[in-house]
Amino acid sequence: MLGLNNVQIIGNLGGTPEMKYLNNSDHVVNFSVAVNERWKNRNGESQERTTWLRIVAFNGIGSACAEHLKKGDGVYVEGRLQIREYEDKDHVERTSVEVVASKVRFLGRGHNAGDEQRPVPGQPRAGTSTAATEVDQSEEDVPF
Repeated sequence: MLGLNNVQIIGNLGGTPEMKYLNNSDHVVNFSVAVNERWKNRNGESQERTTWLRIVAFNGIGSACAEHLKKGDGVYVEGRLQIREYEDKDHVERTSVEVVASKVRFLGRGHNAGDEQRPVPGQPRAGTSTAATEVDQSEEDVPF
């Protein structure tokens, strides 16, 4: 039976995307996204939690992210979870959970992902006339 590995998130960039070149023509862009959750506990008190997710975007989609996204920007990311194991500079084995982006929509500056009235991806934010921009990548473009 085939499985399904699909992730959709809306959040804010924690920093400017970083581009690295893999070989002559392929490159990868890495950035982090903060996803805020809000709820009320049993006592009716407001609670909030922020989850940081690492995003990896290759080639065309990565280039668009590096060119257009800045720290604090709102973003919708769709992709798949990937678990990667590596050895750090101190030779300690590490594990990284990442979202490999297949679709990214730029939602604009300072979008608060935890708001109840957050925009629907692809629609302009309330009070702005700038529509979201979408970048899509097919599986053939991923260099592995």
